[in-house]
Amino acid sequence: MAKYSFSCASIGQNCGFEIVNASSEEELLQQITVHAKSSHGINNPPKDLVDKIKANIKKSGKYSFSCASIGQNCGFEIKNAGNEDELMQQIALHAKLSHGINNPPKDLVDKIKANIKAE
Repeated sequence: MAKYSFSCASIGQNCGFEIVNASSEEELLQQITVHAKSSHGINNPPKDLVDKIKANIKKSGKYSFSCASIGQNCGFEIKNAGNEDELMQQIALHAKLSHGINNPPKDLVDKIKANIKAE
């Protein structure tokens, strides 16, 4: 089961707040909401701040991906990568070598990330 972590330092805050190994992204976001209200006086965070927070959530666990999950018929799979960054590097290499994609468009990257399996 994937675990979710976040620190305010990752978005430029120096309050020292950190959550490690929350059981879901939803739980983590609820905890961050309580902290934002209590420590930063933010009752209704703007969308750009929420996006920045979500982009800085770290997931840990084992990560897997298959091209079939995004409609490709090449049979490529990666199982049990140690983290999402490693997995994305391996996917980028595969995309370059097997599909001729050097700079994937944002919509493709988003589709890939949406189809990553975390255990």
